[in-house]
Amino acid sequence: MSFLDQLQESEIAVLNQYFHPVKFPKGACIIQEGDPGEGCYFIDEGEVRAELRNTETDSDGVLSYVSAGVFIGEISLLDGKPRSASVFAQTDVAARWFSRDDFDKLCEEHPRIGLVLLKNLGEDLSAKIRHETDKVAEYVFADEIDADTNAMVARGVAAQHAYAGWSEARVDALLEDIAETVAAQAQPLAEACVAETKIGVVADKVAKIRFGSLGVWESLKGQPAAGLLRSDDRRRVSEIASPMGVIFGLIPLTNPISTFAFKVLIALKGRNSIILSCHREAQGVGYQTGEIITAVLQKHNAPADLVQWVRGRGSRKKTMMFMKHPDVAFILATGGPSMVKAAYSSGTPAIGVGAGNAPVWVTANADIQATAQIIVSSKSFDNGVLCGSENNLVVDSSVLPEFIKALEASGAQVLTPDEKRRFIVKAFDWDGHTVQRDLVGKSALYIAQHTDIKPKGDVRLIVIPTTLDEMSSPLGHEKLAPMLSLFTVNGEAEGFAVCKKIIGAEGTGHTAIIHTTDPKLAERYALEIPASRVLVNTPGSQGCAGICNGLTPSLTLGCGTYGGNSTTDNVTYTHLLNIKRMALSLT
Repeated sequence: MSFLDQLQESEIAVLNQYFHPVKFPKGACIIQEGDPGEGCYFIDEGEVRAELRNTETDSDGVLSYVSAGVFIGEISLLDGKPRSASVFAQTDVAARWFSRDDFDKLCEEHPRIGLVLLKNLGEDLSAKIRHETDKVAEYVFADEIDADTNAMVARGVAAQHAYAGWSEARVDALLEDIAETVAAQAQPLAEACVAETKIGVVADKVAKIRFGSLGVWESLKGQPAAGLLRSDDRRRVSEIASPMGVIFGLIPLTNPISTFAFKVLIALKGRNSIILSCHREAQGVGYQTGEIITAVLQKHNAPADLVQWVRGRGSRKKTMMFMKHPDVAFILATGGPSMVKAAYSSGTPAIGVGAGNAPVWVTANADIQATAQIIVSSKSFDNGVLCGSENNLVVDSSVLPEFIKALEASGAQVLTPDEKRRFIVKAFDWDGHTVQRDLVGKSALYIAQHTDIKPKGDVRLIVIPTTLDEMSSPLGHEKLAPMLSLFTVNGEAEGFAVCKKIIGAEGTGHTAIIHTTDPKLAERYALEIPASRVLVNTPGSQGCAGICNGLTPSLTLGCGTYGGNSTTDNVTYTHLLNIKRMALSLT
């Protein structure tokens, strides 16, 4: 019951003199975390989302969703302290605002109405405190799993058991059909993905979807994944593969469809079933992809529950239930650092990934023209959201003037000192060491226009000349957008030192890049840099995933113990197998 029902019509008329109608379109920020608490809102229509400030693009900071008939912002109204969370319009919202002055005046002039309002503010606040207490209890009693989660996992177990005996030929026929069917829908899926997530480029999403389906399938085709894999007659040891069981996979916002298809293919190759949880801002395209794959399963008379996904609105609570479920065998955690940490601490075996922040050393002997073209093309691919893409240029001073000209000729805009000052104020979240959330995955042209930079033509990449003492600022960290920092170094010793310092600050274990014509220098770089992938004269966006080189095609890239992960590999189906060894006596 709304508190308005506790008032007479004449009292509501009085109340309306203090309440001020406002409307917010879907997506609008209604309350900003940290702002002064000067009043609160009563929601008349629509739904709002409360969330904590979160600098991880692929992690969710949502606290709760609130519908009509509830107050928001009442905590700051009552205690006068800054806002403790942000509130966004989940749908179009109609509300009424009243300030602290309005509230004080109402209580003074109409004490009964003020008392009713105060009582309801307290009840709303109490309900929210109880809700937060319940969320704390989720972690204290995290092993308590709801019926829906239990049912999904049970169906996954049954489906996996029914599928485990399929022949290699039958499995491969299914995977080929899944890959070809998803790839055939790449264009509409890419369009839907960009429309829903507001991230990336449709044409590049198409390329990633085809890679995540057909490209990954090519790496799986004909590979043995069950029974006897190989025998060593000399050692008299045989390796035998068996499935893990039910896999739980997180799907990131930045690459939702391609990662969905990739994880399905590698899980099914190992005769596992899989349950997927999509980022809340990519649930629509996740559902579309899942439905496409389900139709293929039906066509091949495969168990429908081999591939399941969390439908409806997900939550951290739901995710933790899957992660801790005793019948979930393994977790593939592709997402923000906090979710990867949660996966590793769940008690269920997991492979997680780490943040990227690739240093790109342009050495004195690099092919400058080719290098500039590679970098602009790679970092602008899908608007720079791939975790292995270039993030920090480290350029030898002897080739800097030539390199800047080559960058500009290839479509980059290298900022002047004045442009840089204006740009960094609006482009970065300085407390969070990251790009402003609403610029992630946007085009260089869009970013220039929203940061007081006059674009020079059809700009594809923004390059920010950066001093070495700015390395600890956001300029030296991961930038999931078509923008790059440019550090200048003198000679090889300083080049090595700066690259190590960059990747040591963020991105340890992920990817490092060098452009050189000296094979020995490239080898030394690979030996000394703590990265799982060292790319030589190669685009980072494509190279890290194995699109344009001999690395295993993958959309889950391990960072090894360098980055707190359990593998340095490009993850594939072999990571989702239990491999037994049968050993015969040598005597």
